[in-house]
Amino acid sequence: MSREPPVGLSTRRLTQLVVLLVVTAVIFLVGPLAYPNQPFFFTTMIFMLLAYGINLIYGMTGYLPFGYSVFYGLGAYGVYIGLRLGMGEALSFLFAVAIALGLALVLLPLFRLRSHYFAIATLAALMGVYYLVDSSLLAPWTGAGKGASLAPIYDPTLTYYLTLALLLAFVAVTAAIKFSRYGLGLRAIRGSVITAALDGVNVPRLRGIAWVLSALVAALAGAMYGWYVTFFYPDTVFSVPLNVYVIAYAIFGGAGTLTGPLIGTLVLNVIYNFIGVSAYSNYLPMVFGTILVALILLMPNGVVELVNRRAKLRLP
Repeated sequence: MSREPPVGLSTRRLTQLVVLLVVTAVIFLVGPLAYPNQPFFFTTMIFMLLAYGINLIYGMTGYLPFGYSVFYGLGAYGVYIGLRLGMGEALSFLFAVAIALGLALVLLPLFRLRSHYFAIATLAALMGVYYLVDSSLLAPWTGAGKGASLAPIYDPTLTYYLTLALLLAFVAVTAAIKFSRYGLGLRAIRGSVITAALDGVNVPRLRGIAWVLSALVAALAGAMYGWYVTFFYPDTVFSVPLNVYVIAYAIFGGAGTLTGPLIGTLVLNVIYNFIGVSAYSNYLPMVFGTILVALILLMPNGVVELVNRRAKLRLP
């Protein structure tokens, strides 16, 4: 059998994508009927979106942003601030996305740092934005420690189905990127920035686009989360443990793969919810921190690579 070219959506790859989209849709459309707990399936979709966002910037370029949830928090609070300013629902969502993308552009110079310094710098950015939102300085617009409410636009059913549509769209976008020349360039950057640049890859441009796209999906996930739960606090959406969870989801499934974030989120989110409702909920960050370290050291390529090797499958 001839090897597939690294670029292009072949018939097999297109079939795999369609199957993945159908399976994902069935899980979140039929799941709430079999297990009537819509909030569980909604939060799973949110985690999955964030895992796909991490997959794009870390799985394809090798840069791990420990402060990734800063865009998620800005998505939620951007909608709230927009409504406070009288923008209306649609404009408030656009405003939230604009704020997140603006910060993503401001943080682009962080890519000059080495990978571990980049991770720490993004975490510092997260904490800086968190303290700013939580401060009395912006209290008239953010509510500060009193929290933010989106109750006037509460519509859980619409939010659920729009989030599912957003998830399916980004899975398709991820596939288009992975099997394109652009995705090939990103993988070259992950292998070696210097070698990629010497081979003619426009590293700052390709890396910057991936960063902005990952910020976009996190902002949209945050906006959808705020819309669904209607009330949240700064430490809920600008959460350091949240970064650990979604990074673990992406790496467990297989960073840089198409099916990895889906598998990782489905498996680990069950563990997350099981521990979260038990007497050991306080140990969640420690458990997932341990899982993350173990994954990086022992199974850096995730479940997808393991299954493909052991079962001789070809999961994308």
